[in-house]
Amino acid sequence: MQNLRLAGFSVMLVATMAVSTFAFFALAVAASALETEFGIGKFEIGLLGAFNTLVGGLFAPTAGRLSDQLGGRIAMGATIAISGVTATLAALSSSYLGLLAVMALAGLAQGWGNPACNRAIAEGITKTKRGIITGVKQSGVQFAVFVSGFAVPGLTESFGWRSSMWLVAGVAAVALLGLPLVTAGEMEDTNTSAPTAPTKLSMFVNQVAIYGFLLGIVGGGLGRFLPLFAEEEVGLTLAQAGQVFGLQGLVAIPTRLISGVLLDRGVSARAMLMLMGIIGAAAVVLILAATGGAAGLLWAGTVLAGMSLGSWNTAANLSMIRQPDAGRATGRLILGFLIGLTVGGPLVGWSIDNFGYTPAWVGSAILAAAGAAVVARRTSDEQPSVTLAS
Repeated sequence: MQNLRLAGFSVMLVATMAVSTFAFFALAVAASALETEFGIGKFEIGLLGAFNTLVGGLFAPTAGRLSDQLGGRIAMGATIAISGVTATLAALSSSYLGLLAVMALAGLAQGWGNPACNRAIAEGITKTKRGIITGVKQSGVQFAVFVSGFAVPGLTESFGWRSSMWLVAGVAAVALLGLPLVTAGEMEDTNTSAPTAPTKLSMFVNQVAIYGFLLGIVGGGLGRFLPLFAEEEVGLTLAQAGQVFGLQGLVAIPTRLISGVLLDRGVSARAMLMLMGIIGAAAVVLILAATGGAAGLLWAGTVLAGMSLGSWNTAANLSMIRQPDAGRATGRLILGFLIGLTVGGPLVGWSIDNFGYTPAWVGSAILAAAGAAVVARRTSDEQPSVTLAS
Protein backbone atom coordinates (compact mmCIF):
# COMPACT_ATOMS: atom_id res chain seq x y z
CA MET A 1 0.00 0.00 0.00
CA GLN A 2 2.78 2.41 0.91
CA ASN A 3 4.51 1.78 -2.43
CA LEU A 4 1.27 2.54 -4.30
CA ARG A 5 0.79 5.72 -2.29
CA LEU A 6 4.37 6.76 -3.01
CA ALA A 7 3.87 6.08 -6.73
CA GLY A 8 0.70 8.18 -6.79
CA PHE A 9 2.43 10.95 -4.86
CA SER A 10 5.29 10.92 -7.38
CA VAL A 11 2.93 11.09 -10.37
CA MET A 12 1.25 14.16 -8.89
CA LEU A 13 4.59 15.86 -8.31
CA VAL A 14 5.59 15.27 -11.94
CA ALA A 15 2.19 16.46 -13.20
CA THR A 16 2.29 19.64 -11.10
CA MET A 17 5.75 20.61 -12.28
CA ALA A 18 4.99 19.74 -15.91
CA VAL A 19 1.75 21.71 -16.26
CA SER A 20 3.12 24.74 -14.40
CA THR A 21 6.05 25.11 -16.82
CA PHE A 22 4.77 23.66 -20.12
CA ALA A 23 3.58 26.91 -21.73
CA PHE A 24 6.98 28.53 -21.15
CA PHE A 25 8.72 25.78 -23.15
CA ALA A 26 6.03 25.16 -25.76
CA LEU A 27 5.98 28.77 -26.91
CA ALA A 28 9.77 28.71 -27.26
CA VAL A 29 9.52 25.74 -29.63
CA ALA A 30 6.68 27.40 -31.54
CA ALA A 31 8.60 30.70 -31.75
CA SER A 32 8.77 30.80 -35.54
CA ALA A 33 4.98 30.34 -35.78
CA LEU A 34 4.46 33.17 -33.30
CA GLU A 35 6.82 35.42 -35.26
CA THR A 36 4.81 34.76 -38.43
CA GLU A 37 1.35 35.18 -36.91
CA PHE A 38 2.01 38.27 -34.81
CA GLY A 39 4.80 39.89 -36.86
CA ILE A 40 7.20 40.02 -33.92
CA GLY A 41 10.96 39.56 -33.44
CA LYS A 42 13.15 37.66 -31.04
CA PHE A 43 13.00 40.38 -28.41
CA GLU A 44 9.21 40.00 -28.25
CA ILE A 45 9.59 36.21 -28.06
CA GLY A 46 11.93 36.73 -25.14
CA LEU A 47 9.40 39.00 -23.46
CA LEU A 48 6.79 36.22 -23.41
CA GLY A 49 9.06 34.14 -21.21
CA ALA A 50 10.29 37.19 -19.30
CA PHE A 51 6.81 38.31 -18.22
CA ASN A 52 6.06 34.75 -17.13
CA THR A 53 9.18 34.33 -15.06
CA LEU A 54 9.18 37.88 -13.67
CA VAL A 55 5.75 37.39 -12.14
CA GLY A 56 6.76 33.90 -11.02
CA GLY A 57 9.96 35.13 -9.41
CA LEU A 58 8.31 38.02 -7.58
CA PHE A 59 5.50 35.74 -6.39
CA ALA A 60 7.78 32.86 -5.32
CA PRO A 61 8.56 34.15 -1.78
CA THR A 62 4.83 34.61 -1.14
CA ALA A 63 4.17 31.20 -2.67
CA GLY A 64 6.73 29.71 -0.30
CA ARG A 65 5.06 31.21 2.76
CA LEU A 66 1.62 30.12 1.52
CA SER A 67 2.91 26.59 0.94
CA ASP A 68 4.23 26.41 4.51
CA GLN A 69 0.92 27.72 5.86
CA LEU A 70 -1.57 25.84 3.66
CA GLY A 71 0.33 22.60 3.20
CA GLY A 72 1.62 20.91 0.09
CA ARG A 73 -1.63 19.40 -1.17
CA ILE A 74 -3.62 22.66 -1.26
CA ALA A 75 -0.67 24.55 -2.72
CA MET A 76 -0.22 21.95 -5.47
CA GLY A 77 -3.94 22.11 -6.27
CA ALA A 78 -3.77 25.88 -6.64
CA THR A 79 -0.74 25.58 -8.92
CA ILE A 80 -2.46 23.06 -11.19
CA ALA A 81 -5.68 25.08 -11.36
CA ILE A 82 -3.87 28.28 -12.32
CA SER A 83 -1.94 26.34 -14.99
CA GLY A 84 -5.13 24.99 -16.54
CA VAL A 85 -6.94 28.33 -16.57
CA THR A 86 -4.02 30.24 -18.08
CA ALA A 87 -3.39 27.57 -20.73
CA THR A 88 -7.03 27.94 -21.79
CA LEU A 89 -6.70 31.72 -21.94
CA ALA A 90 -3.50 31.36 -24.01
CA ALA A 91 -5.31 29.16 -26.51
CA LEU A 92 -8.01 31.83 -26.83
CA SER A 93 -5.56 34.72 -27.26
CA SER A 94 -5.95 36.59 -30.54
CA SER A 95 -3.17 39.15 -30.18
CA TYR A 96 0.42 39.30 -29.01
CA LEU A 97 -0.45 41.68 -26.16
CA GLY A 98 -3.19 39.32 -25.01
CA LEU A 99 -0.80 36.38 -25.04
CA LEU A 100 1.77 38.47 -23.17
CA ALA A 101 -0.78 39.23 -20.43
CA VAL A 102 -1.74 35.57 -20.14
CA MET A 103 1.88 34.49 -19.86
CA ALA A 104 2.33 36.99 -17.04
CA LEU A 105 -0.67 35.50 -15.21
CA ALA A 106 0.72 32.01 -15.81
CA GLY A 107 3.77 33.15 -13.87
CA LEU A 108 1.81 32.56 -10.66
CA ALA A 109 1.91 28.83 -11.38
CA GLN A 110 5.53 29.04 -12.54
CA GLY A 111 6.50 30.57 -9.20
CA TRP A 112 4.35 28.29 -7.03
CA GLY A 113 5.21 24.86 -8.46
CA ASN A 114 8.51 24.28 -6.65
CA PRO A 115 7.52 25.70 -3.23
CA ALA A 116 4.27 23.71 -3.29
CA CYS A 117 5.89 20.42 -4.27
CA ASN A 118 8.87 20.88 -1.96
CA ARG A 119 6.55 21.52 0.98
CA ALA A 120 4.62 18.37 0.09
CA ILE A 121 7.85 16.35 0.00
CA ALA A 122 8.94 17.76 3.37
CA GLU A 123 5.56 16.76 4.83
CA GLY A 124 5.13 13.34 3.33
CA ILE A 125 8.44 11.71 2.38
CA THR A 126 10.98 10.09 4.69
CA LYS A 127 14.33 11.86 4.89
CA THR A 128 16.16 8.90 3.35
CA LYS A 129 14.03 9.06 0.17
CA ARG A 130 13.76 12.80 -0.35
CA GLY A 131 16.66 12.95 -2.83
CA ILE A 132 15.19 10.48 -5.31
CA ILE A 133 11.66 11.91 -4.90
CA THR A 134 13.04 15.41 -5.51
CA GLY A 135 14.68 14.04 -8.65
CA VAL A 136 11.36 12.56 -9.73
CA LYS A 137 9.64 15.88 -9.04
CA GLN A 138 12.24 17.84 -10.99
CA SER A 139 11.95 15.44 -13.92
CA GLY A 140 8.46 16.85 -14.42
CA VAL A 141 9.97 20.06 -15.75
CA GLN A 142 12.16 18.15 -18.16
CA PHE A 143 9.21 15.98 -19.18
CA ALA A 144 7.55 19.24 -20.24
CA VAL A 145 10.71 20.13 -22.18
CA PHE A 146 10.72 16.71 -23.85
CA VAL A 147 7.04 16.86 -24.84
CA SER A 148 7.47 20.43 -26.06
CA GLY A 149 10.40 19.50 -28.25
CA PHE A 150 8.98 16.34 -29.76
CA ALA A 151 5.23 17.03 -29.86
CA VAL A 152 4.78 20.79 -30.28
CA PRO A 153 6.35 21.03 -33.78
CA GLY A 154 3.95 18.40 -35.11
CA LEU A 155 0.97 19.90 -33.32
CA THR A 156 1.91 23.36 -34.57
CA GLU A 157 2.30 22.27 -38.19
CA SER A 158 -0.96 20.26 -38.14
CA PHE A 159 -3.27 22.27 -35.89
CA GLY A 160 -1.48 25.52 -34.99
CA TRP A 161 0.42 26.47 -31.85
CA ARG A 162 -2.76 26.87 -29.81
CA SER A 163 -3.32 23.12 -29.86
CA SER A 164 -0.47 22.64 -27.41
CA MET A 165 -2.16 25.05 -24.99
CA TRP A 166 -5.39 23.06 -25.17
CA LEU A 167 -3.33 19.95 -24.46
CA VAL A 168 -1.91 21.28 -21.21
CA ALA A 169 -5.33 22.61 -20.16
CA GLY A 170 -6.74 19.12 -20.50
CA VAL A 171 -3.86 17.55 -18.58
CA ALA A 172 -4.31 20.07 -15.77
CA ALA A 173 -8.01 19.23 -15.49
CA VAL A 174 -7.21 15.53 -15.17
CA ALA A 175 -4.39 16.21 -12.70
CA LEU A 176 -6.78 17.99 -10.31
CA LEU A 177 -8.60 14.69 -9.89
CA GLY A 178 -5.44 13.13 -8.51
CA LEU A 179 -4.97 15.51 -5.56
CA PRO A 180 -6.13 12.92 -3.00
CA LEU A 181 -2.97 10.98 -3.90
CA VAL A 182 -0.90 13.74 -2.27
CA THR A 183 -0.47 12.48 1.29
CA ALA A 184 0.80 14.50 4.23
CA GLY A 185 2.57 12.95 7.18
CA GLU A 186 1.61 9.36 6.42
CA MET A 187 5.16 8.15 5.84
CA GLU A 188 7.29 7.12 8.80
CA ASP A 189 10.27 9.23 9.91
CA THR A 190 8.86 12.54 8.68
CA ASN A 191 8.64 15.92 10.26
CA THR A 192 5.22 17.07 9.11
CA SER A 193 4.56 20.11 11.23
CA ALA A 194 5.09 23.55 9.74
CA PRO A 195 7.56 25.72 11.68
CA THR A 196 5.87 27.58 14.53
CA ALA A 197 7.86 30.71 13.65
CA PRO A 198 10.02 31.59 10.64
CA THR A 199 13.70 30.91 11.16
CA LYS A 200 16.60 32.82 9.68
CA LEU A 201 17.58 31.29 6.35
CA SER A 202 21.21 30.22 6.11
CA MET A 203 23.74 31.89 3.85
CA PHE A 204 23.85 28.67 1.86
CA VAL A 205 20.26 29.35 0.79
CA ASN A 206 21.38 32.74 -0.52
CA GLN A 207 24.36 31.18 -2.31
CA VAL A 208 22.12 28.71 -4.09
CA ALA A 209 19.65 31.49 -4.94
CA ILE A 210 22.47 33.50 -6.57
CA TYR A 211 23.60 30.35 -8.38
CA GLY A 212 20.03 29.90 -9.59
CA PHE A 213 19.93 33.51 -10.78
CA LEU A 214 23.11 33.10 -12.86
CA LEU A 215 22.12 29.75 -14.34
CA GLY A 216 18.62 31.11 -14.85
CA ILE A 217 20.04 33.76 -17.18
CA VAL A 218 21.81 31.02 -19.11
CA GLY A 219 18.71 28.83 -19.17
CA GLY A 220 16.51 31.77 -20.14
CA GLY A 221 18.59 32.44 -23.23
CA LEU A 222 19.25 28.86 -24.21
CA GLY A 223 15.71 27.76 -23.49
CA ARG A 224 14.13 30.45 -25.64
CA PHE A 225 16.57 30.52 -28.55
CA LEU A 226 18.21 27.10 -28.91
CA PRO A 227 15.51 25.93 -31.39
CA LEU A 228 15.90 29.11 -33.47
CA PHE A 229 19.70 28.80 -33.33
CA ALA A 230 19.43 25.23 -34.60
CA GLU A 231 17.28 26.42 -37.51
CA GLU A 232 19.08 29.63 -38.42
CA GLU A 233 22.74 28.87 -37.70
CA VAL A 234 23.06 25.09 -37.94
CA GLY A 235 20.57 24.55 -40.78
CA LEU A 236 18.14 22.13 -39.11
CA THR A 237 14.45 21.90 -39.94
CA LEU A 238 11.74 22.95 -37.47
CA ALA A 239 11.16 19.31 -36.53
CA GLN A 240 14.88 18.68 -36.04
CA ALA A 241 15.24 21.87 -34.02
CA GLY A 242 12.40 20.69 -31.81
CA GLN A 243 14.18 17.38 -31.33
CA VAL A 244 17.33 19.23 -30.21
CA PHE A 245 15.24 21.09 -27.65
CA GLY A 246 13.50 17.90 -26.56
CA LEU A 247 16.77 16.01 -26.27
CA GLN A 248 17.92 18.37 -23.53
CA GLY A 249 14.82 17.48 -21.55
CA LEU A 250 15.15 13.77 -22.32
CA VAL A 251 18.74 13.67 -21.05
CA ALA A 252 17.87 15.70 -17.96
CA ILE A 253 15.18 13.28 -16.79
CA PRO A 254 17.51 10.38 -15.88
CA THR A 255 20.22 12.81 -14.79
CA ARG A 256 17.88 14.40 -12.25
CA LEU A 257 16.84 10.98 -10.98
CA ILE A 258 20.43 9.77 -10.69
CA SER A 259 21.34 13.02 -8.93
CA GLY A 260 18.63 12.36 -6.38
CA VAL A 261 19.91 8.86 -5.69
CA LEU A 262 23.49 10.12 -5.28
CA LEU A 263 22.33 12.87 -2.93
CA ASP A 264 20.44 10.35 -0.80
CA ARG A 265 23.68 8.38 -0.54
CA GLY A 266 25.60 11.35 0.82
CA VAL A 267 27.12 12.95 -2.29
CA SER A 268 27.76 16.63 -1.68
CA ALA A 269 25.05 18.92 -3.10
CA ARG A 270 27.56 21.77 -3.17
CA ALA A 271 30.05 19.74 -5.21
CA MET A 272 27.29 18.61 -7.56
CA LEU A 273 26.21 22.20 -8.18
CA MET A 274 29.81 23.27 -8.86
CA LEU A 275 30.33 20.43 -11.33
CA MET A 276 27.10 21.16 -13.18
CA GLY A 277 28.03 24.83 -13.54
CA ILE A 278 31.36 23.89 -15.11
CA ILE A 279 29.80 21.31 -17.44
CA GLY A 280 27.13 23.85 -18.39
CA ALA A 281 29.78 26.31 -19.49
CA ALA A 282 31.40 23.62 -21.64
CA ALA A 283 27.99 22.75 -23.13
CA VAL A 284 27.36 26.32 -24.30
CA VAL A 285 30.84 26.46 -25.87
CA LEU A 286 30.08 23.30 -27.87
CA ILE A 287 26.73 24.70 -28.98
CA LEU A 288 28.42 27.88 -30.19
CA ALA A 289 31.01 25.79 -32.06
CA ALA A 290 28.16 24.21 -34.05
CA THR A 291 27.62 27.50 -35.91
CA GLY A 292 27.85 26.97 -39.64
CA GLY A 293 26.38 23.48 -39.79
CA ALA A 294 28.35 21.32 -37.33
CA ALA A 295 25.24 19.50 -36.17
CA GLY A 296 27.25 16.88 -34.29
CA LEU A 297 28.66 19.51 -31.94
CA LEU A 298 25.15 20.87 -31.41
CA TRP A 299 23.86 17.45 -30.37
CA ALA A 300 26.86 16.89 -28.09
CA GLY A 301 26.46 20.31 -26.47
CA THR A 302 22.75 19.69 -26.00
CA VAL A 303 23.44 16.41 -24.19
CA LEU A 304 25.88 18.15 -21.84
CA ALA A 305 23.39 20.96 -21.32
CA GLY A 306 20.75 18.43 -20.31
CA MET A 307 23.18 16.86 -17.83
CA SER A 308 24.02 20.20 -16.23
CA LEU A 309 21.93 23.28 -17.06
CA GLY A 310 18.84 21.07 -17.12
CA SER A 311 19.65 19.06 -13.99
CA TRP A 312 21.13 21.26 -11.25
CA ASN A 313 17.68 21.92 -9.81
CA THR A 314 17.56 18.56 -8.01
CA ALA A 315 20.53 19.35 -5.78
CA ALA A 316 19.35 22.93 -5.29
CA ASN A 317 15.78 22.00 -4.37
CA LEU A 318 16.79 19.16 -2.06
CA SER A 319 19.00 21.62 -0.19
CA MET A 320 15.93 23.82 0.30
CA ILE A 321 13.73 20.90 1.41
CA ARG A 322 16.29 20.16 4.14
CA GLN A 323 15.84 23.66 5.56
CA PRO A 324 13.45 24.13 8.55
CA ASP A 325 11.21 26.40 6.41
CA ALA A 326 11.18 24.34 3.20
CA GLY A 327 8.60 26.47 1.42
CA ARG A 328 10.18 29.80 2.32
CA ALA A 329 13.69 28.61 1.45
CA THR A 330 12.41 27.32 -1.88
CA GLY A 331 10.74 30.67 -2.50
CA ARG A 332 14.13 32.39 -2.11
CA LEU A 333 15.73 29.95 -4.58
CA ILE A 334 12.93 30.29 -7.12
CA LEU A 335 12.99 34.09 -6.81
CA GLY A 336 16.65 34.07 -7.88
CA PHE A 337 16.15 31.46 -10.59
CA LEU A 338 13.07 32.98 -12.20
CA ILE A 339 14.45 36.51 -12.13
CA GLY A 340 17.47 35.06 -13.93
CA LEU A 341 15.16 33.52 -16.52
CA THR A 342 13.40 36.87 -16.80
CA VAL A 343 16.64 38.70 -17.53
CA GLY A 344 18.01 35.97 -19.79
CA GLY A 345 15.22 35.75 -22.36
CA PRO A 346 14.95 39.36 -23.56
CA LEU A 347 18.65 40.10 -22.95
CA VAL A 348 19.77 37.23 -25.14
CA GLY A 349 17.07 38.02 -27.69
CA TRP A 350 18.20 41.64 -27.90
CA SER A 351 21.84 40.54 -28.21
CA ILE A 352 21.03 38.10 -31.00
CA ASP A 353 18.96 40.68 -32.89
CA ASN A 354 21.81 43.20 -32.76
CA PHE A 355 25.05 41.20 -32.66
CA GLY A 356 24.25 37.61 -33.59
CA TYR A 357 24.49 34.51 -31.44
CA THR A 358 28.22 34.54 -30.57
CA PRO A 359 28.25 37.25 -27.84
CA ALA A 360 25.15 35.77 -26.22
CA TRP A 361 26.58 32.25 -26.05
CA VAL A 362 30.01 33.42 -24.86
CA GLY A 363 28.39 35.44 -22.09
CA SER A 364 26.23 32.46 -21.13
CA ALA A 365 29.29 30.24 -20.75
CA ILE A 366 30.94 32.82 -18.48
CA LEU A 367 27.84 33.08 -16.28
CA ALA A 368 27.59 29.31 -15.89
CA ALA A 369 31.21 29.18 -14.72
CA ALA A 370 30.54 32.10 -12.36
CA GLY A 371 27.68 30.13 -10.82
CA ALA A 372 30.08 27.30 -9.99
CA ALA A 373 32.37 29.82 -8.27
CA VAL A 374 29.52 31.23 -6.15
CA VAL A 375 28.75 27.90 -4.46
CA ALA A 376 32.41 26.96 -4.02
CA ARG A 377 32.77 28.76 -0.70
CA ARG A 378 31.34 27.10 2.41
CA THR A 379 29.48 29.26 4.91
CA SER A 380 29.73 29.20 8.70
CA ASP A 381 25.97 29.21 9.42
CA GLU A 382 24.81 26.19 7.40
CA GLN A 383 22.25 23.95 9.04
CA PRO A 384 23.65 20.55 10.05
CA SER A 385 21.34 18.81 7.61
CA VAL A 386 22.68 20.95 4.77
CA THR A 387 26.29 20.50 5.80
CA LEU A 388 26.01 16.72 5.72
CA ALA A 389 24.75 16.74 2.17
CA SER A 390 26.44 19.73 0.72
